[in-house]
Amino acid sequence: MLYAAYVTQARGAASNLTPTDVNFLHLTSGYTNIPDSTSEASICPQTDSPDTVNVCLTLTSPSSQDPKEPFGYQVAADIGYFYYNSGHMEVHASDYMGLGKIPVEPLGSPQESLGSVFAAELGAGSPFNYTEPLMSGGISTTGAVYAGVLRGVLSGSLAFGDALGTDPVCTQPSTCPSALYTPFPQEAWHYSMGHWVEDNPATNGDGAFSSGGEFGFYPWIDSTKSYYGIISHYQASSAYSTIECGRLIRAAFMTGVEQTGTLPIN
Repeated sequence: MLYAAYVTQARGAASNLTPTDVNFLHLTSGYTNIPDSTSEASICPQTDSPDTVNVCLTLTSPSSQDPKEPFGYQVAADIGYFYYNSGHMEVHASDYMGLGKIPVEPLGSPQESLGSVFAAELGAGSPFNYTEPLMSGGISTTGAVYAGVLRGVLSGSLAFGDALGTDPVCTQPSTCPSALYTPFPQEAWHYSMGHWVEDNPATNGDGAFSSGGEFGFYPWIDSTKSYYGIISHYQASSAYSTIECGRLIRAAFMTGVEQTGTLPIN
């Protein structure tokens, strides 16, 4: 979600997002060669300085779909299909946003890093930090800084509010022929610009816009774009369980109804 917010702000408005931007931000570009993270091991580990997105894209992995090809390889069979993967945003950052050569850590003068570039666009109270040059998962910040971004979205000071829920694509391969992979196969959600739209009627989805993290970080904006919430805790590989908890909290707040079951009562 933060990367999509950055791109939208850099473009000046959601209406300025190009068809190419949209293709990358709703994960249908075919750049699906970065392996899914199943542990805390870095996908783009620290390298000799400068540690950049471009360096990350040259790496390969035996667990990737095409092990002899680099992370920046476009898988022809995946083009036009939803495939949840870090490669989309990584290639977009390099080829379309001019971020490919900006290091994770500030080097020399001027003191520019990926975190400072993001902070300049998103107006955060303190700089973001990147633990690795991975747009979709390398950022390190606090719940308070992230909350500042969400407040900016709701107030209109950040352009991302108009991008919420736009150009949604279906994500569940079992029910959608244009979807190949989702980390949440139990949910027939849609995916918009760098975020989920929680609109699965089978789980009483309320249409919230969210971005569940693999290690238990779960921010959301409600469907009316009036409220936000964050669960910020650490628990390895707990993305979906944190989402389940978060949506119950959201339902209780939005409806005033105590939530005693596993699915929200909306």
